[in-house]
Amino acid sequence: MKAKKSEVDSTNSPGASRILGIHPLRFICVVAFFVRFTALGMVQSWPIHEASPFWKSGPEIVDIAASIASHQGFSSPFGISTGPTAWIPPVYPYMVAAIFVTLGTRSNLAALAILTMQALFSALTCIPIYGVARRAFDENTALCATWGWAVFPYAIVMPVLFVWETALSGLLLTLLCYLCLDLPEARWPTWVVVGALWGIAALTNTALLSLMPVFLLCPNLRKPLHLLAKPLATVVVISALIVFPWFLRNWRELGTVVPVRSNFGEELWLGNHAGGSGRIGFGMGPADNEKERERYRALGETAYIAQRKTEAIDFILENRSRFVRQTYYRLRYWWFAEGETARLFTFYRLLAAASLAGLALAVRIIGRASLLTIVAAILVYPMIYYLTDVYARYRYPIEPLMMVLAGFAVYRALASIKGTNKTSQIRDSPRT
Repeated sequence: MKAKKSEVDSTNSPGASRILGIHPLRFICVVAFFVRFTALGMVQSWPIHEASPFWKSGPEIVDIAASIASHQGFSSPFGISTGPTAWIPPVYPYMVAAIFVTLGTRSNLAALAILTMQALFSALTCIPIYGVARRAFDENTALCATWGWAVFPYAIVMPVLFVWETALSGLLLTLLCYLCLDLPEARWPTWVVVGALWGIAALTNTALLSLMPVFLLCPNLRKPLHLLAKPLATVVVISALIVFPWFLRNWRELGTVVPVRSNFGEELWLGNHAGGSGRIGFGMGPADNEKERERYRALGETAYIAQRKTEAIDFILENRSRFVRQTYYRLRYWWFAEGETARLFTFYRLLAAASLAGLALAVRIIGRASLLTIVAAILVYPMIYYLTDVYARYRYPIEPLMMVLAGFAVYRALASIKGTNKTSQIRDSPRT
C-alpha cells in the first residue's frame, strides 16, 4: 500500500526509511508473520487430529465447513444434521471448507493451513495500520503503531488460538478505514473495489457493517455534498449487489428474511436471560449443550432463534435495572476484560489503556477527519456488543485502530523521554 501524505509533518530521519535495503513496512510484515507462525507452533498441541479440542474452538464454522466439504451444502452448524443454516456468515466457512477439501476434513495439515492463513491475515493488517496512522498522525507514529501490532503479544496469539474469522475481520476493517479516508478524491474503480470489500466484510462478520456509516461519512463531513453522491452511491450499490445473492439464498432455504446471518436472537439471549452473568458462558447454546442442540433441531433454526429472541426481550422488559447493570458490565468487560485472570488479558487491558492515553494526547486535534474517523469507529463498534453479548475476541477487529492511538501515545512518550518532542509539529488546524 502506498501511504498517502500524512496530515502531520513527517519527522523521518533519512536513515529510518530503509532497513537492510528493505522498506520498513515490508520488513515489519515479515517479522509479524514470523512471530505469529512461531506462536502457532507453541500454543497448539500438535499433531491435531479429528477429535482434537482445537476443532471445538470454532464449532459452528468447522461444522458448516465440514458439511460443505461433504457435499451437504451450507448446513448443520452443530455437528448434527439440521438442514440449511444462516447462523454464521458464509465467507469464512467456505474458506475453511476449501482447505478441508484440499487437505482433509479436520486433518493436521488442514489445521496448520487454517492457522497459517489466520496468522497471515493478522500480519498483513500491518499495512493498513501504517497507512491509517501515517494519515492521522505522521511517519513516526505509523511505525510505532505498526511495530506495536507486529510484536504485541495479544495481537500475536489471538489469531492462532481459534478457528474464527477474527483476523480476517481485523484486516478488512482496517483496510476499509484506510480506503474510505479519501474516497471522493479516488477514481471510480476504487469506489467499486471499496463497495466489493464492504460486501465481503458483511458476508464475513456482519458487525463490521456498523462502521459503514462511520467510514463513509466521518472523513467527509466538511466536503460538498455534490462530491460525495457518486462515490457513496457506488459503494452502497456494489456492496448490496455482493450481499444480494446470499439474501436470496436465505429466503429460499429458510423461508424468511435474513439479510446475512440469522442468530441475532441467540446473541441477545446469551447476554440477557434469567440466571445469566451478562455474557456468554460454556453450555448455554446448541454448540455445547445437548439439550439446546436437540431443541434447535426440533424447532428448526428460524423458530429456535425467534423463541430465544422473545425470551431475551421479555427478560429485558421485566428486568430493566438489571439490563442496565449488565450492559455496564459488558462495557467494562469490553475494555478491560473484567473477571478474566489469564496472563494474556494483561496485554488486552494494556492496549485499552494505551489507546485511551493516545486519545487523551490527541484530543486537541480530534476534529481532524482521519482521527475523528478512528475514534468514532472505536466508540461505535462495540455498541451492539454492550447490548447483547461480549467476549474477548469480539474486540480484535477494532484493535488495529486502537493500536494506532496506542502508537501515538508510545511515540509521544518516547519523544518526551528523549527531550525531542517532535510531535509539537502537529498542526492544530484540522485538515480533511
